[in-house]
Amino acid sequence: MSEFTSPSAEPSYIARLALQSAPFNSSVEPNIFFKGEQIEQRCNLLLHLIRASDKVGLLSAEQGLGKSTLLTQLQRNKTDDLRICRINGHASLTSMEIIMQCLTAFGVDDNDVKFSNDHLILLKDRLSGLRQLNIKPLLLIDDIDLLSEEPLVVLMDCLSWQKNDDFLLHALFTSKQVLPSLANIHGRLQQIDLPALSEQEVPSYLDYRLKVVGYKGESVFNIKDLKQCYRQSMGIPALINQWAHQHLLGMKSTVAKPIKINMNVNVGRFIPLLRWSGLGLLVSTLIVLLLFQDTINDLFAPKVVEEMTIEKPFTKQDESLATVILDEDNVTSSAQAERNELKSLVSELADVVAEPADVVVEPEKVPDAISQDEINPKVQTIVTQAISVPKPVLVPKPVLKTELSPAIHQKKWILQQSATDYTFQLMGSWEKQEVEAFLEKYALAGDVAEFESMRNGRVWYALIYGVYDSKQAALDASSKWPAPINTLPSWLRRFDSVQQQIKKTAN
Repeated sequence: MSEFTSPSAEPSYIARLALQSAPFNSSVEPNIFFKGEQIEQRCNLLLHLIRASDKVGLLSAEQGLGKSTLLTQLQRNKTDDLRICRINGHASLTSMEIIMQCLTAFGVDDNDVKFSNDHLILLKDRLSGLRQLNIKPLLLIDDIDLLSEEPLVVLMDCLSWQKNDDFLLHALFTSKQVLPSLANIHGRLQQIDLPALSEQEVPSYLDYRLKVVGYKGESVFNIKDLKQCYRQSMGIPALINQWAHQHLLGMKSTVAKPIKINMNVNVGRFIPLLRWSGLGLLVSTLIVLLLFQDTINDLFAPKVVEEMTIEKPFTKQDESLATVILDEDNVTSSAQAERNELKSLVSELADVVAEPADVVVEPEKVPDAISQDEINPKVQTIVTQAISVPKPVLVPKPVLKTELSPAIHQKKWILQQSATDYTFQLMGSWEKQEVEAFLEKYALAGDVAEFESMRNGRVWYALIYGVYDSKQAALDASSKWPAPINTLPSWLRRFDSVQQQIKKTAN
C-alpha cells in the first residue's frame, strides 16, 4: 500500500514543507474546498434550487470531479429552515433502509417508528408537520445511479407527495451519468453538470490546498510541472491530487486517467486529434480492403449453377410443370446425332429448289455415301460443297447381353411408386442397346428402372435412377454420387410425369 492510500502513514514531504496534514488526500476533507469559478457557480445554483424552487437537482459528473465534496459543503452551510438527510448510495441499499434513515434524520420519535404499521405514512405525516413549521425537508443522495430499481420507485413515490399544492420533500442527487428513470419526476428534475478545472485554475487549486494545511513558502511547482499536471489530469481534481502527491514524493507521476472525459472542457483542443483520427481510420480501412481484396470479391461473386440441376424450391405452381413431357431428351448415341444432322441438312437443301430431293436416310443404318444420282441436279453443286465430310468410320458394337439384369426395374415398378416422389433420368436413346451399354459401363445398382415411350412414331428408351421423397433429398443425394456417374448430366423428374409418359404410350 502506498503512502497516498494508507490512512496511517504520513507522506515524507509533510515535515519537509512544514505542513499540518496531507494536502492531497483522496478522501473528502470538509475544511478543504476550492471555490473555483465553475464550482462556485454550481454551488450557488444548487442553493437557489433548494431555497427558491421545488426542483429536484441532479448533479451529474464523472468520478473524481468533486460531487461528494460539493454535497458536503451544502450540508455544512445549511440554515435553520432546512432539515437534511444524507444517504450514500450503493447497490445493496433497500427502500426500507432509505425510509428508516429519513425518519431518523427528520426527527421522528423512535417509539413511533417501532410501533408504526406503515412507515411511509409515518414519514409523510412527519414531512407535512415540518412544512407547517416552514422547514424544508431535504434529501441528499450521493451516487443515486448505484441504487437498484426498487428503492428508486419508492423515491419517486415520496417525491410526488403534495399538500396544499406544495411538494412535501425536496431532494438533491449526484450521479456519474444521466438517469432515464429520473427524467420525469413530475416535471421537477433539474440537471446540472460539474465541469473539470481549467488549465488556469490548476495552479490556484494546488496552492490553495497547500496553504490550507499551513504551507507558507513559494510555489513548489514550476511552469513545466503545472503543464504536465494538467496534461495528465485533464483538470479532474482527484487526478490532480494524485499527481501532486507523487510529484512531492519524488516519484514519476503516473496518473490513471478515467475512461470518459468531460467534453465541455476545452473542446477545441480535441478537434485536430479527431480530424487526424478520422484520416487514420480511412487509411486503415483502405489497407484492409487491399489486403483482403480477393476474399471480398469471392463473397460478392455470382455463384455458378450446375447444368440440369433445378435449384428453385418446389411450390404448388411447379406441379403442372413437373408433369410436362419434353419433346426431346438427351440422345447419347453419337452415330444417331450424325444421322440426324445429315438428314436435317439434306432436307434444308431440298427446300431451296422447286423439286424435293430424293434423299432417304434410314433410321437404323448410316449410309456410306450419298449417291449423286439421288440428288436433284439443281442442288448437286450445293450438296457437293456443303457435304464435304469424310466417310464416317463405323465402330463395331460390343457384344452385349441380350437380356437385362433382373435388378433393373421395369414399368410395373415405376407405376407403383408415389406420384410425388422424385427420380433422376440419366439417359435416353432410340436404341435399346445403348441403354444396356450404359448400365454395363457404370454398373448401376439399386433403384434403377428402364421404361419405353413413343416419340414421333418410334420407341424411345429411357433410364431412371433413385427414389426420393422430396426434391431437396434428391439434390442432396446426387451431390454424394461417386465418380464417374457424378459427372453425367441428369434430369430431376417427379414420378407422376414419368408415369403419365408410360400410360400415354400404352394408350
